[in-house]
Amino acid sequence: MSSHADIATPPAAPSGAGGTQSLERAIALLRAVADAGTDGARLADLMAAVGLSKATAHRLLMALARDGLVEQDGRSKRYHLGPDLVALGDLAALRHRPAPPTPALPQPPEATAPAEMPPALMVRPSAFLRPEYRGESIALAALLCDRHVRTADGARAALLHESVAGQTTELSFARLAHDSARFATVLAGMGVGQGDRVAVLLPKGPELLITALAIWRLGGVYMPLFTTYTASAVAYRLTDSDARAIVTNGFLRRKVPRDNSRPVVTVEGDEAFGPDAVPFWSSLHEAAPLAEVARYREGDAFALIYTSESEPTPLGVSLPVKALSGIEQYMRIGLDLRDDDIYWNMADPGWAYGAYYGLVGPLLLGRTTIFCDGPYDVRQGYRMLTKFGVTNLTAAPSQIRAWHGADPGVSHQFALRILSVVGEPLPPDLIAWANRTVKVPLLDQYGQRETGIFIVNRYDPDGIGRYESEGADGGEAAQPPSGSLGRPMPGFRVVILDPDGREAPAGGAGELAIDVDHSPLFWFESYANNPQRTAQRFRHGRRYYLTGDRAFLDGDGNIHYRGRASDAIQMQQGE
Repeated sequence: MSSHADIATPPAAPSGAGGTQSLERAIALLRAVADAGTDGARLADLMAAVGLSKATAHRLLMALARDGLVEQDGRSKRYHLGPDLVALGDLAALRHRPAPPTPALPQPPEATAPAEMPPALMVRPSAFLRPEYRGESIALAALLCDRHVRTADGARAALLHESVAGQTTELSFARLAHDSARFATVLAGMGVGQGDRVAVLLPKGPELLITALAIWRLGGVYMPLFTTYTASAVAYRLTDSDARAIVTNGFLRRKVPRDNSRPVVTVEGDEAFGPDAVPFWSSLHEAAPLAEVARYREGDAFALIYTSESEPTPLGVSLPVKALSGIEQYMRIGLDLRDDDIYWNMADPGWAYGAYYGLVGPLLLGRTTIFCDGPYDVRQGYRMLTKFGVTNLTAAPSQIRAWHGADPGVSHQFALRILSVVGEPLPPDLIAWANRTVKVPLLDQYGQRETGIFIVNRYDPDGIGRYESEGADGGEAAQPPSGSLGRPMPGFRVVILDPDGREAPAGGAGELAIDVDHSPLFWFESYANNPQRTAQRFRHGRRYYLTGDRAFLDGDGNIHYRGRASDAIQMQQGE
């Protein structure tokens, strides 16, 4: 989350015995990881070597991971020394192992003193540029489903679906693989193939997951349509995307244009549907499973997300396969999602944040997705938290604000470990409520459909995290600076540009931008339907992606938000 400034500038000395003890434990963990060599260290080995509880060891390791000092291999779950230690070693080498003198060579004046990138603006390397997300032959359905069936218990839940009436339906990864392979055969019979877009107008439920995986088995593009869209909004997206087929239910089918000529699959239910519609479950059970899994290239789109219905011309944002690197990083580092967490992302999968991190992210990591039916209700939200023992929750500030206003005084019954907020600027009263009443760390995040989340702030009441200030008497943790969005995540170099497209110095205000050339996790290329708006995003050339938001960067690498001129931050409900 932090910038390269953390490498060049040492953190403030811990005050009191509590901070010293944490520092000593962190150093001991680093030494234990180093002793393990290239094989890496298991969490159990580190606990034994340093004499820490599982919770304390994991907490400190996550703090070290956020600063790039350790990293965890996604497959073996072993810990290794992180990429930022290389930079620290280089800095130490400049002092303790000076390079031997070399003969001076004449050089032109402009080459004698190359300009250095300010430390606060340097990019931190990411550990999630995995080879399986790169190349020309990527079996996406295997990454998101089939490998979890092969390498783990196939009975593990891919989905827990809670109805408005409180009934829970479970869909295992094994069943998801089986049903999606059959439904892929149904879609293939309708002509859906590589690169074809399939519109999915469905509420949260197992049919949505099955449909998405079936599309990806065929190499197609999943195009979610938010269920509250008007009929005209649905019609525009169907036409603009040139969708090959539609999957919906009887109730939402009325939003499909009457003159539609595309094949329509309709989930059976109480609503009647016409004779031209293909029944979802009946056709699925009659079909043979598709044996082959289509392959994507890293730049191929596998999802198409449209911007808000309120825009005069909604923009189509294509999500390429290579974006999986940023999605995994955000799930593991940005959300601090742990192996034993019960994760609930309340965002609707029709919106970008819900699609990226409530649908694709959990499938990528082999985690359970929780879907809750119906309109948002505070009592239902509390029931979900207690019923499933949710430990890692993501919500919009408006949802948290509703909980805050209707606090039933039972927060002590929650298993909640961490709370993440995205969708709106975060007001101070919600920070205080999360830290002091619910007593959990609060993560505040910034991003766009075109980028995913790339800036994260952590407000932590117990002093574990980026902004750490532990006192001997257990005093409050130091919090991020007031008004700060946070710091860029690894793999992104974030800058401030003046009106002429020049990088502003620390303290200078301007437009928030991403340095594309130095941001390996940046994936956006163009809008699917609007080259003029694409040109606006890159109006200073392809080097910089412009967010449309004003901000300034302080000397410590914190980005301070100064006004919204676009749909930044809005990745959730109410866009």
